[in-house]
Amino acid sequence: MFTSPMKETQQGEVVLPDISPPIIQAVLNYIYTGVASIEPDTVDELFTVSSRLQIIPLQDLCSSYLIKKLNNENCIWIYKLSYCHNHKTLLKATLKYIGYHITSLCEKNSFLPLDLGEITNILSSDCLMTVSELTVYQLAYCWWQFHRANHSVFPKELLGAIRFSLMSTSELEEVEKGNVVDASFQRHPQSFQLRQGMFETRIVCMDLLEREDPSLTDRDFYLDAYDPELEIWEKLPPLKSLMCPGIVALGSYMYVAGGIHKDDSVSNTLHVYDSVKNSWNELCGMFGPKCMHGFVAYNQKLYALGGWDGRIVRDSVECFIIQENCWSQVSRMPTPLCYFASTQLNGKLYLIGGGTTVDISASPHLGILIFSPSSDTWCQIPLKTMCSTAGVIRLDNKLYVIGGHIGYDRVTQSCKATAKCFCLDSLGHVCPESKIPALPKCVASAGVVLWNRRIYVLGGEDRDIFYKQVYYWEPGATKWTVCRTSLPILSDGVSAFGCVTLKIPMKQFHSLIPHRRTITVPISSQISSGSSDRISNRCS
Repeated sequence: MFTSPMKETQQGEVVLPDISPPIIQAVLNYIYTGVASIEPDTVDELFTVSSRLQIIPLQDLCSSYLIKKLNNENCIWIYKLSYCHNHKTLLKATLKYIGYHITSLCEKNSFLPLDLGEITNILSSDCLMTVSELTVYQLAYCWWQFHRANHSVFPKELLGAIRFSLMSTSELEEVEKGNVVDASFQRHPQSFQLRQGMFETRIVCMDLLEREDPSLTDRDFYLDAYDPELEIWEKLPPLKSLMCPGIVALGSYMYVAGGIHKDDSVSNTLHVYDSVKNSWNELCGMFGPKCMHGFVAYNQKLYALGGWDGRIVRDSVECFIIQENCWSQVSRMPTPLCYFASTQLNGKLYLIGGGTTVDISASPHLGILIFSPSSDTWCQIPLKTMCSTAGVIRLDNKLYVIGGHIGYDRVTQSCKATAKCFCLDSLGHVCPESKIPALPKCVASAGVVLWNRRIYVLGGEDRDIFYKQVYYWEPGATKWTVCRTSLPILSDGVSAFGCVTLKIPMKQFHSLIPHRRTITVPISSQISSGSSDRISNRCS
């Protein structure tokens, strides 16, 4: 300001009207000390002033403070603040909060004070937790009625935010009764995009059948989707039989990398299942075959770590950039590893336990490897107990390690599992204060997923025994709950299968989705185990 050709260059001073002295003092204190005193009654003014003066770090501190304080009473004015200053982080957080609480906010008429740009931005969001697009139209209509003095006709901006293609015939008829929206506008082509509230989260299992059965082909290996609320199973389109694959879900997309084919060869392929289109696509394959590897999603990238290639255990790490459909190599692991549990926490990848050979008990890895994608570096943390083929869940900024193999049973000549579960913090240290009870049985190589703050364990093995039971635990409970429904299989049990939680469109939208694939499941594939009487014959 003092060195550029502005009037302050000649005057030698800068006049900042409408800014209180305490706020200027707080800004100066931050500039000189790096410490900001943020209070509820001044945070909005401090945010605004730091934006005007382009003190971005201070504005980000105010943003973090406001995000932590978000509630139904303040989310609208915080949204208006972030929208006015176009602060992307705060705007994204407030939109997500508003979208999740849209029903309760509508009941309080919280949206009426917004201007046209602000309300249009909200109604254009994918984050709205509404099961009907008619609700979005009704919200827009109420806003228009309130602001009709300034908008004599229904604003085209609002019409553009309403996704008429998501409405059923009866809903469209209800809209037409209002004589507000021109029928031709409703038929105007729109890109089809569901709102967040139009999805249901299912537990999806891959490769549950007895792969040794010579009569089974790849087309017989349907995905099995479990509804934990209704405790029923449904079928999704098959890919092929893949044991010990890498599998991860991002929203409505499920990615499957590598795995062991029925002929025992190891795959290098990467496939994606789109639950909206209900179809599979093959993407660019990995540099080499992998199974028993880690597969983690972070920042719109997929990381395939370690694993066995059919000959040796690898230390290589490949990174798949989703938007570019290509792989690249990143820093190698400190040691070759397979059979480990893997996940992401606070921008770092965690590899827990495992072994350095395919013989689980021969060479266990007593440690945790932590990879930082931002710096492309590794660090190692010791772990006192053996922990192979365990499951790991990220919950409340901690990692819960579930079951796993802990040694070799010479009597049965097979690996023995544990019922023990424990919790780790972000540094890889055990958290004794975060208690999680032992499993009802010793279990390893199970499907372990998080659904609605519940940790689910499906199937698994111990020594030469295989299981098909389903358990869940939620924070605060003193024991695990056994579900009434087991895995939908005829055999005694199954292990080493792929398992994730996946967002799937609600059934009322299936017929509205353009080019959505439908499948016909043979009667033989619909048969469930005798102990499970809650199987749905409906197909997605």
